[in-house]
Amino acid sequence: MKKGIILAVVAVAAVALTVLAVSTMKPAEPTEPTQPTGALVLTPQVEENTIGAKQWAEFQQAVTENNNATPEEIATKLAESTADLFFGTSSPLEENAEFFAGFDNYRITGYRSGAVYMPMIGSIPFVGYVFELEDGTDPAAFLKSLTDNCNPKWNICVEADQVVAGAIGNRAFFLMCPKSMDENS
Repeated sequence: MKKGIILAVVAVAAVALTVLAVSTMKPAEPTEPTQPTGALVLTPQVEENTIGAKQWAEFQQAVTENNNATPEEIATKLAESTADLFFGTSSPLEENAEFFAGFDNYRITGYRSGAVYMPMIGSIPFVGYVFELEDGTDPAAFLKSLTDNCNPKWNICVEADQVVAGAIGNRAFFLMCPKSMDENS
């Protein structure tokens, strides 16, 4: 009987201490994402409150949360962030790929690894790429080659409204997309 009373008192004391500890905890202050130390950031000129601006922000967050994330991991996160717009998917770019959606016959070079993400339905003018650049590749020149050689009308029925290209360190982001999914935009 005494053992039972002692155990009950200990249990009540443990619960009381837990409640006290939790009630005195302060919520963590929100922090702004930080760029990887010393990383060069090439920020795209993109209209605010558009799909392109939101995707760039998602890319920044993914890179700053985990600077070691692979392009495929980042592209998967970006594809998941489009779930309210469409059902999308991501996949790694094959080594020595010859075809890139949105680039006609242009072959992209200068990257170590990459991934693409896009809708499962081809009638939506949206294709995004994430690249890890090779050592020695100039991010600004790489992005310029993409913007100079992309074709926003790659999809025969529709055309992308935005071309968004930016980089953080050796991670490059490229996207062709509509400004919004609103048909009246």
